[in-house]
Amino acid sequence: MPRSQEHSVEVTIRNRMGFHVRPVQRFAQLARFFKADVQVRLKDRAVPGASVINLVSLGGRCGDTMKIAARGEDARQCIGVLRFLAENRFFVEDNLDGSEQPDRHIERLTRMASCFKSEIKVTLDGRSADAKRPAEVAALGLTPTSAAEFQINGEDAEQARAVLDNLVASCFYVEDRMAERQRKAT
Repeated sequence: MPRSQEHSVEVTIRNRMGFHVRPVQRFAQLARFFKADVQVRLKDRAVPGASVINLVSLGGRCGDTMKIAARGEDARQCIGVLRFLAENRFFVEDNLDGSEQPDRHIERLTRMASCFKSEIKVTLDGRSADAKRPAEVAALGLTPTSAAEFQINGEDAEQARAVLDNLVASCFYVEDRMAERQRKAT
């Protein structure tokens, strides 16, 4: 196949929680399996399809239409796989029942913080904890709707701040807050 071969598809995001961290991670992981260059366009922005951080920054919501384009020798196969993934809700069930995993927001926050080399502290009501230590974060009493702040120092502080602030502001790790917004919107 010629290098310039390009295929694309438009898909509607059907996950109740939108194109959040878990579906984005699965999408980027699959996109990296192919030689094709993958781009995802949502509204007026296009980002590389293999970049979790960039895909998360799109902020795709349930009902949004995104265009997936691939260029390269295996573009057709790549689009077929990514289309299947999207049409099957990225293999993610958006279970909003917090009773099954009451501390999932803490686990997600600490896992994301652990991706960075910087020292990251999370502060709530004047008390701080190491954001990479689940027990310390849990001891703060952090809930999905808490107004937490971050103090970040280190070589990748800028990226860490962008990701963690985005997680909190966009509710990518706190489905309960997303569910509350959805209830208020209806």
